[in-house]
Amino acid sequence: MSKRFVLVLAVMVCVLGMISVSSANLLQNPSFEDPETEADNPYGDIAASWGRWGHWMNRETGWKPTRTGACLIGYHHWEIGGPDTSGLYQDVDDVTAGSQCVFSIHAAKDKDTNIESIELRIEKTGGFETLGSATYKLDDLKGAGYTKLSVSARATEDGVRVTVVVNPAKSSPRGGALKLDDAELVTE
Repeated sequence: MSKRFVLVLAVMVCVLGMISVSSANLLQNPSFEDPETEADNPYGDIAASWGRWGHWMNRETGWKPTRTGACLIGYHHWEIGGPDTSGLYQDVDDVTAGSQCVFSIHAAKDKDTNIESIELRIEKTGGFETLGSATYKLDDLKGAGYTKLSVSARATEDGVRVTVVVNPAKSSPRGGALKLDDAELVTE
């Protein structure tokens, strides 16, 4: 073998290695299969590696259909009594400053769901500054099955936070539920 061939082969292996590393899902527990075990979680309704706020944003083990696995995040819209948002988030340290990030999640609605919108965000770690945001209206979701929602942004420093914000209907009656499954964060 010539030195040139070996050099070209080595460069190709390195480039392919970088591509496969950069396209790996950087999220922990992306399909919400594992419950939080270190916090007070007697019902198992908090997903490991994910934070949440608001009301009725729960890890569900019996809701169908899931997109993959046996669990999903269920937003019980019919239980919401006021206009406050609910959501979930995860801080991801394995993102290098300057990386182009793409965050996605699959969403499905019940036929009676009347939420206002779903917002996806990529933020600085800790959630103090939004780097990218995309808002989806209920009509953006397919009638049946899951719809992939996504947002992209460039990391301005090492690490990012990915966030899903659900805005309920502005007034009652609030009906139906929203299902979230298979979150993904990749860098390009």
